[in-house]
Amino acid sequence: MFSKIFEKEEPRVKTIFIVEDNEVYAKSLEGFLTTRFPDIHSIKIFPFGEACLMELYQNPTVIIMDHLLNSQNSEAATGLSIIKKIKTASPDSNIILLSNQNEFDVISKTISKYGCTYLQKDEQSFNKVEQLVKKFFA
Repeated sequence: MFSKIFEKEEPRVKTIFIVEDNEVYAKSLEGFLTTRFPDIHSIKIFPFGEACLMELYQNPTVIIMDHLLNSQNSEAATGLSIIKKIKTASPDSNIILLSNQNEFDVISKTISKYGCTYLQKDEQSFNKVEQLVKKFFA
């Protein structure tokens, strides 16, 4: 009985997946997050969503996903279709859709159907990502 009281609880490993086909943007976001969150265990960058799906067993704390992921591979699935698969496999995943997407249907589905947060890529997006990551790490 007392052994449970004195057992140390393992801290949750803080891992972020960035799914972004623009390598420069992905590396910039990674650098920003590394400076803001020095206690992050790992940040992994995936140029397309299918690669991210193969690594979901690592149970990332946060997944930051672009919507259009086909600049390097024209056959790559969209961020929304990858989010659907992630939520099927891991319904409690914290996902931020960070995109230039302006289609209301994509934004609406992201928020209402899949329980994700949508952020428009702009000059404030990294700071907005930081605030969301803080909430997910709390």
